Amino acid sequence: MLKLVEIAKSWIIAANPTVEQQIVANYRISICDTCPHKKYHEPVKMYTCGLCGCPLSKKIFSPLPGEQACPDQRWEK
Repeated sequence: MLKLVEIAKSWIIAANPTVEQQIVANYRISICDTCPHKKYHEPVKMYTCGLCGCPLSKKIFSPLPGEQACPDQRWEK
């Protein structure tokens, strides 16, 4: 259930992020861009995390600290 709350909050934040949230998201996506788990799905034209399946465009806005939000613990605090 907690994962669903995280996902919902990520989508809400992504719709209207604060400046700080956008800075964190930009940092996180820069890490994802070099991650071997990043997957592209042609039918939906979307990148996802290969470990958890979340769309990266929303996952980067997770309200959790980086080490908890990234299943591979690539994002720092």
